[in-house]
Amino acid sequence: MTRRQEDGADRYRGPEDPAPNTDSDNGGGRIRPRLRRLPTVRTAAVAALVLVVASAAVVSVPVAGVSVADSASMADSPATNAVTAQPSEPGGSADQHELSGSFSRPTYTATAGDLVDIRYTASNSNNGSAYLLIGGNRLTDTGNPVGYTDVVKLSGDFDGTINTRLLGTDQGTAASCREADCDLEFVNENGKEVADSLSELSGATGAGGLARPLVPQRYRLAITNGTFVVEEPGVVTPVGAAASSDLLLTKPTFHDEIEVFTTADPENLEGGGGGESLSALEQNGVERTAVTEGDRVVLGFESTGIWGALSHFAAKQDEGQLQAGQAVNHSILSEFLRTENGVSLEVRQTNPGANEPRSELDLADAAPEDVTLLLADAEVLETGDSTPGRFYLVLDTSDGGPFTEDPEPGDEFAVEFALEGAEGHRYAFADDSGEPPAPFKQRLPAPEQFPYWETADGTESAEASFTIQERYFEYDHVTDDGELLVEASGGAVTGTTTILPPIEMSATFVDDKRDEPFRSESEVELSEGNFTINADLGGADPGTRLNYELYDGTTLRDSRTVIVVDDTDDPDRLAIDGVSDNATVATGENLSALRIDVRNAGGLGGEGTLTLDVDDGNLTAARDLTLSSNESRTVGFPSATVRLDPGAYPFNVTLDDDRRNGTLVVEENTARTTIDDDSGEGDTDDSGNASSSGDTGGNTTDTDANSTDADENPTANDSTGAANSDGNSSDVGGNSSDPRDGSGGRDGESEPTTFLPFGIGTRETLVGTVLVGAIHILGHWV
Repeated sequence: MTRRQEDGADRYRGPEDPAPNTDSDNGGGRIRPRLRRLPTVRTAAVAALVLVVASAAVVSVPVAGVSVADSASMADSPATNAVTAQPSEPGGSADQHELSGSFSRPTYTATAGDLVDIRYTASNSNNGSAYLLIGGNRLTDTGNPVGYTDVVKLSGDFDGTINTRLLGTDQGTAASCREADCDLEFVNENGKEVADSLSELSGATGAGGLARPLVPQRYRLAITNGTFVVEEPGVVTPVGAAASSDLLLTKPTFHDEIEVFTTADPENLEGGGGGESLSALEQNGVERTAVTEGDRVVLGFESTGIWGALSHFAAKQDEGQLQAGQAVNHSILSEFLRTENGVSLEVRQTNPGANEPRSELDLADAAPEDVTLLLADAEVLETGDSTPGRFYLVLDTSDGGPFTEDPEPGDEFAVEFALEGAEGHRYAFADDSGEPPAPFKQRLPAPEQFPYWETADGTESAEASFTIQERYFEYDHVTDDGELLVEASGGAVTGTTTILPPIEMSATFVDDKRDEPFRSESEVELSEGNFTINADLGGADPGTRLNYELYDGTTLRDSRTVIVVDDTDDPDRLAIDGVSDNATVATGENLSALRIDVRNAGGLGGEGTLTLDVDDGNLTAARDLTLSSNESRTVGFPSATVRLDPGAYPFNVTLDDDRRNGTLVVEENTARTTIDDDSGEGDTDDSGNASSSGDTGGNTTDTDANSTDADENPTANDSTGAANSDGNSSDVGGNSSDPRDGSGGRDGESEPTTFLPFGIGTRETLVGTVLVGAIHILGHWV
């Protein structure tokens, strides 16, 4: 360490120390790496020289004592500067002691609280020390000191990472001159030494304790020889800078969405548990919030400003530097959440039963096989080159996993990740003694506060949810009894499932009723929540039944009956096989002559309605049919009576969606004579056919509700009453009323009975009514 020099005291210079020589070949002055201890009489000259050199370092323009080195720069460095210090030598010659260095970038940009890679070279040909100054500059907007100064001892080239969350704390870089043995000298603007260590600098420089983690701002980087000028009110400037750059820290940002997807148990993934990479999880996962019990839910979070602290805890567990694509122990995240103030992550059940405990994620007690922490590059936010930006939690939902209570089907979970803040408050270190503070101890009492939020910032959070569901296969085509329906041509068993690929599942189809027993096996294919089993049925016809078994590896999962059908969407379809193109009937007869061949074409027993339409509605009929699997039958309409005039009429018959056409020929009924009601005699038309007096238009509609015998002959109940030939109905005694005038009845009929000496007929009854009505006027009897 250098010794302080008292004002007015001369320093002894031995004979080996040559007198200062300010002359040079190019006429420019040179400075030594360290200020010489000069007599008091020359203090003013030294101070002037220091100010000139300091000004040259700030503007980065070669002046007296500063020259550009000829040494090659780094491959990606745009320029290399060098500070040359030449002590005077006897006889005018001098050995050049050159301090050189270079930065790979003119400005390094990083998020406050994250990591930043800084690449530089630094060398001192005089075997002296080289130092990296961080900070000490003025703010660009106000001109006030930036409030932070640190000096790091260098040892040649360096390609390393600086943790901005730890800068200025007692966990900062080990090469800081607060910890390392450094040969430093700080002088004031008059050239007077004011300190020879960082701890002796004033609080305004920020070389002592920080109030809070390094805030977003621009900080100077300079490679120097260890001599600095301290300006009021706390700016620290290197006397000579071999190279200069800037470290620009920006405010952290937060992504307010959480990615959620689910993936199978790692033992089911290719490689058996080797699917711990994010790409493997995404390849075998499904983007959905319904998580099958026993599978894993994957939660993705994105934020900046947290990676410096995470890297610190990773280093404590010897995990090395955190990088995208890396899988690390989840205890790093657990320790981070427990220690870092203002950062929270919760996964908790939202629908516990009235007397049930709530299930929550417990990272601290979770086993490594139940939780995986994966790091990835940011997808939305901008981050530095050495910062992942995104992390994923992979949680097992099996029994005994990372939750306080085992998740069950129907459980609903909420996920929240937050950087907390209380308006009007700001994070502050607990230690205000002027020494570097502990990085993760907050001054209390205080609300939860993210270290980089300002007084106007509140909490920023991201939320998501997921549910637990059963493991199941649900078939698309089954009967009410649960039998599977498979089409005969290119048949496949299809459906939905909550089981995720890849899995080894297969199905067998067996038919022992054939002449040679049949058996086939097919693989189960899974894709996006659906499954397909391409069934080999051995050419089975509709209606054939086979035995079906589903296996998970060698474990039987399901056993059912398979029914082969023509169309799984219409498995009980009835069809018309044939119908007469022409059918001939006589008027007044039924339609037994119209024969229709029907069959069960679907393969599954079903019902349908066969309808007939003649002459666009002039004659209609319908009958219900029930046909078993593969059954065929010939049917007609024996209960439908034809009341059409002789002629040819178009007709169509329809069964389900099957429709056929034909012609109905109606002929005269030569066996029928129609009795005319008026004349009481048979009345035939010119052609000799009797006309029906009851036919109002010849149209009838008949629904075949009558049963038929085996020969399709109708059976019907006879009518119990009929009208006589004169149109008068019979009374109970068999007498009919006489429509003719007169008091007498028809011959053979009894006369009316009366107590009067004369009979009472129609005229007598009418006269009596008039007499009675005449004496009841306006409601009064008169």
